[in-house]
Amino acid sequence: MTHPIRALYENAAAKAGRSAVFDGDTVLTHGELIPLVERAAADLTARGIQPGDRVGLCAANSWRHVVAYLAILRANAVWTPLNPRNGAGLNGDFQRRASLALTLHDVGSVGALGSTARPLPLEAWLDSLPDAAPPAILDDPAAPFALKFTGGSTGVPKGVVQSQASGAAALRSLQGFYDFTADDVNLAVAPLTHGSSHYILPVLAAGGSHVLLATPDRAAILDELKRRTTVVFMPPTLIALMMGETDFRPEDFPRLRHLTYSAAPMSPGRIAQAVCRFGPVLSALYGQTEAPMAITGQNPADMADPDLRGSVGRPFPGTPVGLLTREGQVLSRGEGEVVVGGDLARTEYLDAPELTAATRHDGWLKTGDIGRIGPDGRLTLIGRSKELIITGGYNVYPGEVEAALNAHPAVREACAFGLPDDVWGERLEAAVAVDARFVDDAAIRAFVREAIGPVRTPKRLHLMPALPRNPVGKVVRGEVRSLLYPDANLAVEVRP
Repeated sequence: MTHPIRALYENAAAKAGRSAVFDGDTVLTHGELIPLVERAAADLTARGIQPGDRVGLCAANSWRHVVAYLAILRANAVWTPLNPRNGAGLNGDFQRRASLALTLHDVGSVGALGSTARPLPLEAWLDSLPDAAPPAILDDPAAPFALKFTGGSTGVPKGVVQSQASGAAALRSLQGFYDFTADDVNLAVAPLTHGSSHYILPVLAAGGSHVLLATPDRAAILDELKRRTTVVFMPPTLIALMMGETDFRPEDFPRLRHLTYSAAPMSPGRIAQAVCRFGPVLSALYGQTEAPMAITGQNPADMADPDLRGSVGRPFPGTPVGLLTREGQVLSRGEGEVVVGGDLARTEYLDAPELTAATRHDGWLKTGDIGRIGPDGRLTLIGRSKELIITGGYNVYPGEVEAALNAHPAVREACAFGLPDDVWGERLEAAVAVDARFVDDAAIRAFVREAIGPVRTPKRLHLMPALPRNPVGKVVRGEVRSLLYPDANLAVEVRP
């Protein structure tokens, strides 16, 4: 097994004259990009960066961001992404916890850096690189490849050290899922500090190109989708916002073949709307920081089938997926906690060996997600193991409740949670983002009751124009609950 950065060099001669990166008026060919990455990697080494050193990268999407990302990997260092949207406090804490040897940043992200031991502006750095040869690529499947901090949707963000083996497994799975060619153009609109980064190497390996947008400007996104984009990854919230834009039809996107969502669920109703608006191009990936990006995938052909839209697809080759029962058995079919094996799961928590051990079972990674695998091998997610609500003696997973709420045509998004209750033990409630023209919570509750029964129907709905999100765009259940019930005494015990 080799370092994922070697993908940059695949078919180097054949793709040298082809465009690799589009960023406004800046266009880099593969033949220009590779030497630039090599000079940047050599300069990192000259600045004292050693193999295994952690290098931070805090920047908006740009050609400089792509070069810096690739240069960190090419220098055998550990890429540590820092989202500018996190804010100075969180990014400062991440840098301290990561013990970064250097932090690369663009000018626009200075205010979001926080406390930084050794900052280096991308603009000045990349505009004055000396000619020098990069170090040899060190192939070591167990060596750290990236250090990423989780979104914190279930508590304090955790540092996850991903190995070369894990990064390579994700790369191989995406290559197989998309079957990238030199004609592919990936629109990088989601932050490269997160899941969008996984597209950089497989697209470049095939000789394809990336169009980089610094902000999710909807008019610019639509323009690129209509012009040249073949593949784009967006969170469900951005897809929903795009569908609220000016009229467009599937015929407007002649080259688009994958509109992929991940990071959060999408309701069957919203999926149907997206397929209608964009055409049969919607696809989905399921992964997490501990098993990055590619645990399972659902391709556009399957997503076009209404009966399959509740699923997140089948496992990727080489990434076994099972279900852990309460009795400690790992099943290939049925219901239980989703567990993942193979190279993709070769990760560990930063400075937390006990936590790493606690998330393992006989070599499997415990994802914390509860799921079902049917006879066809498809995985359906139904909740989080630590978010189990016991109400009236019944086990209820918030994910099941949210899926039922999201199926209502007036509901844009939902977040279910539990509260201490003298009668029920825990009382099930939900915050719901609804169409402003629809305020009949009784009708929504009746809809849910019909779909999943009275036990899983919230005792109360909180109708809101939008749900609050954390800096990486995730809805944090505890924060939603605290917003509606600020009394600290209402905190519900989190079960192991």
